[in-house]
Amino acid sequence: MRVSLCFRKLAVMSLVLLMILTTVACGQGEGMPKGTDEQERSAEIGDIDDRDGKQAQGQEERERNGESPENSGKLVPNPTVEVVEGMDYFAVDVAAKDFELEDLKGNKVKLSDYEGQIVFLNFWATWCPPCREEMPDMEEIHREYGNRGVAILAVNSTSMQLRGGSDSKKARKQVEEFIEQNGYTFPVLLDSDDKVLIKYNDIVPITWIPITFMIDKEGQIRYARPGPFTSKEQIEAFIALLDD
Repeated sequence: MRVSLCFRKLAVMSLVLLMILTTVACGQGEGMPKGTDEQERSAEIGDIDDRDGKQAQGQEERERNGESPENSGKLVPNPTVEVVEGMDYFAVDVAAKDFELEDLKGNKVKLSDYEGQIVFLNFWATWCPPCREEMPDMEEIHREYGNRGVAILAVNSTSMQLRGGSDSKKARKQVEEFIEQNGYTFPVLLDSDDKVLIKYNDIVPITWIPITFMIDKEGQIRYARPGPFTSKEQIEAFIALLDD
């Protein structure tokens, strides 16, 4: 039993160390990686322009047919930016793993409580610059779409927050202070024993933070995005993909 526990602690420590090293390295560059290098991005500019043109034509056609944002029934009927698989996200398509965690108010929260909603399950830490950069956009999404079937769940795992430490009370205090100082209101969940981190690392290796798992209304993880969201509009583009 002790040997098994030691192996588990060693695995968590190795995972956290890898995440810290990768996050720091990415933070020193121009941004978090999105799945392709700059040459691939340049090669796809023409394709993206073509898709933008087709999207604009499609929108004009829908407007001529009497379709509009007001009557489309979609949360984001006409997203203003495009997200590209392999650059901005990658497909996962596996069932989300349920869990129960405590929020900062002491309430027990289950992922299954959000059945029928679009969920952005975000792993983060207060010391992570890219995590901090995306949070204002996450807050805007929470305020605008939180009552319309879109949930932002920010998971803070103790070993990640403390860079390998295990003092869950210390981690909680740091998180509480950060959230209060910034006035964020989206749910923040405390993964005090790293169980949720381990569960989701089994689905997609979590080698840096932030990372967001995007879950559809049927509880399926459709996409994962390593790295921060770049804008509110980008998150809305993901909502549009998931709202089908």
